[in-house]
Amino acid sequence: DEDIESLSALAVQAGVAIENARLHRVVERQAVTDALTGLANRRQFYEVLGREYERSQRFGTPLSLILLDIDDFKHINDTRGHLAGDAVLHGVATTLAELIREIDMAARYGGEEFAILLPMTTTSGAKEVAERCARRLGATPLEVDGVPPLKITASMGVAACTGGTCGDL
Repeated sequence: DEDIESLSALAVQAGVAIENARLHRVVERQAVTDALTGLANRRQFYEVLGREYERSQRFGTPLSLILLDIDDFKHINDTRGHLAGDAVLHGVATTLAELIREIDMAARYGGEEFAILLPMTTTSGAKEVAERCARRLGATPLEVDGVPPLKITASMGVAACTGGTCGDL
């Protein structure tokens, strides 16, 4: 009986420890993830950008960045409401996540702005990714609350470092 009681107490403590570890992982993930889009947040983006920049400089490999801004987003919020705006942000995030490689990182940079970090990618490769994103966004109208679908476009810019020629970021 004494052994069973001791083992039961130990099992309860183990269960609590496992739950604490799970909750710690959840909180860590929440600290670096944008809640609405599920993408990395700005803090995580800057942390990974710093590491990738250092790697690019050390090994002389290319590193590219795409900044994306959803066109007329304020108009969508003003005419369709913030829930529609949230649906657009989520839809754009989903599209970006589908179009990038596993080593790339898409992040919500701010309001309706996104950043895509492309390690080991030249300027021309980054332009191809940006064009693919633009085509996919334009070709996939977003359904929002059963009203006419929204056609989404975005403005994008590409920056790249090649072979250690980034300068100071």
